Amino acid sequence: MAKIELEGMQELIDRVNKLGAKGEVIKKKTLDKAGKLVKESMEKKAPRSRLSKKHMADNIKVSDIEKENGVDFVEIGPNKGDNSEFFYSKFSEWGTSTQPAQHWAENSVLENKREINNIIKEELQRGLEE
Repeated sequence: MAKIELEGMQELIDRVNKLGAKGEVIKKKTLDKAGKLVKESMEKKAPRSRLSKKHMADNIKVSDIEKENGVDFVEIGPNKGDNSEFFYSKFSEWGTSTQPAQHWAENSVLENKREINNIIKEELQRGLEE
């Protein structure tokens, strides 16, 4: 999974974190909006079978908000521990001993990095102004 470093937003994030419950609502709305952008990009880039069946592109999940080292985030797309019906998406993303990695999920994040940062900045500012 690719990680996005938020550039020049620490002051905004600190202000939102000091708001308590209202800050949590702002963060959820912000991460939902940024997550939706990445999810839609992944849906377009994910490999699809020619067979008439369920496709992993139609089943990309966005996690609930998680926290690691004091940083809130959402996970989008395949993860290495996936055991769902669409577990094979991790093989196309990271590759196997016989299949090269396609990095369609990581590229979706990296190609949208600027827009993700803009969404986060705008939503945090909007939330603080309300």
